[in-house]
Amino acid sequence: MSVTEQTEVSLSEQRVGQLVADDFRYAHVFSQFGIDFCCGGGRTLAAACDKAGIALSEVETALSKINSEGQKDDALNQLPLGELIDYIEANHHAYVREKAPLLMEYSQKMVRAHGERHAEIKPFAGWVRALIDDLTPHLMKEEKILFPAIRAMAAGETVEGCFGHIGNPINAMQHEHDDAGHMFEKLHELTNHFQPPEHACTTWRVCYATLAEFEADLMQHIHLENNILFPKALAL
Repeated sequence: MSVTEQTEVSLSEQRVGQLVADDFRYAHVFSQFGIDFCCGGGRTLAAACDKAGIALSEVETALSKINSEGQKDDALNQLPLGELIDYIEANHHAYVREKAPLLMEYSQKMVRAHGERHAEIKPFAGWVRALIDDLTPHLMKEEKILFPAIRAMAAGETVEGCFGHIGNPINAMQHEHDDAGHMFEKLHELTNHFQPPEHACTTWRVCYATLAEFEADLMQHIHLENNILFPKALAL
């Protein structure tokens, strides 16, 4: 959708997932304001702002600055499905596998050093483990089952598998995306939105910062799948 078309249809009434699909730079603004544009991509901007507890006018001002910067980068949206999958695997799947062990290490160090004195540490570490334990098989299911099927469909080949319609594994992956979003809601509650207390040690601070970065990457990761890859696969 062009900037002119966005002006004709109020930003507040457009769905955040589609806004990001039209211009990936919007993702950075939404991340800064804590707006869920992946699992919550079906919400209008007004509804997403209301859920995040922020002023719609602040977000619209930030988005208007994006529009004034000129040509948008929609390269990922234009990639053939096979190349988009390559990008997701090489960047986002690889990122999860790189950072997940670090998050486990940092959170366990926090338990050993501070778990007995700070009640939030052990539940925090438990949710980090639950998140990683869910994401690890999730990546494998995409790489071994869903992505090969989408590649075959895009190439006009016969899809082999026991899952029936391609919508079935897509629905399963979207459900698991929602689960990850719920886990991050718990982590936000336990960490004051990843803001370490004044007494936090270096590991504590690094862990929160890494987790915030991890969430931002995962939101972009899920957005590419939920709002671009999966709809295009279903349309084949």
